[in-house]
Amino acid sequence: MSTVGKRGIRVIQGIVGLAILLALIYSIKGDISNLRKVNLEMFFLSILMYDMLNVVLAYRVYYLLKKMGYTPAFSCVFLANLGGMVAGDVTPGRSGYVSMAKLLDRCGVPVSDGMAAVVAPQGIDFVVKGVGASLAIIVLGFSNPWAGLVVVAIGGVILAFMWHEKPLEVAKKFMPDFAVKLLDRFGVSGILSDAVKSGVETRKYALQILTLCLLGWVFVGFQWFFVGRACDVIFPLYVYFLLQPLLSALMFVPITPAGLGVMETGTVLVLYALGVNPAKAAVFAILIRLSCVLADLPGVVAWLRG
Repeated sequence: MSTVGKRGIRVIQGIVGLAILLALIYSIKGDISNLRKVNLEMFFLSILMYDMLNVVLAYRVYYLLKKMGYTPAFSCVFLANLGGMVAGDVTPGRSGYVSMAKLLDRCGVPVSDGMAAVVAPQGIDFVVKGVGASLAIIVLGFSNPWAGLVVVAIGGVILAFMWHEKPLEVAKKFMPDFAVKLLDRFGVSGILSDAVKSGVETRKYALQILTLCLLGWVFVGFQWFFVGRACDVIFPLYVYFLLQPLLSALMFVPITPAGLGVMETGTVLVLYALGVNPAKAAVFAILIRLSCVLADLPGVVAWLRG
């Protein structure tokens, strides 16, 4: 597909996401004045918690790169992480985060090794998120944990490809010849193969990656807690920690940029099932989105540097 065609699809996806979000807001327009009552101190604390998540995400990539033998400045890796995060905020399924590997080139890291350091931890992230989502579905009294198990499965597939060379070899055998030739022609095959080889090396640090993933969960759990306090959506602390993996998983639905509109609608439905007024639930969802975007926004600098 041409570049123009891809851009057209992204524009359409963005319009769809915005339309869903506006439709949601319109449906409760009489009560959206709740936005004016937001506790700004609590909201700024939620942004700070997401900032801390970005520090953790950058550090785990920095840690793996150091283990691979590279010595990038942490500030460079941190800015690359913010660049990947802000790209994820505007791409379907948050897929733009992988572009961090390209930005790491400025830190003296080849794209293939950067990709291994970025993608391998994502696999563990999905497993943790899936387990958390399954727990949320069970503990909060919803029907069954299958949705969470699907997220776990996605994480397992990512780890299978990043921690073993065989799955990529098998996948190539099932791909059409023209697709393999295209990958070879644009050098993608070489980058993927090198990334997998580097990814295999990261298996040794699975426990460290898992620890950092869990630490990140703590920070985003408190992000959701402070957003709840900001807009008077009050639950026991543990509920926010369960809702976060369940509902943030909707940001990875590749229909709209970062699940725009999809995550907000899902959040309203789930919170309504838990007894929250739909207007308050919508404000909560909007503030979650806004706190993430504001924390990631400095990542624009990484792209402006060219």
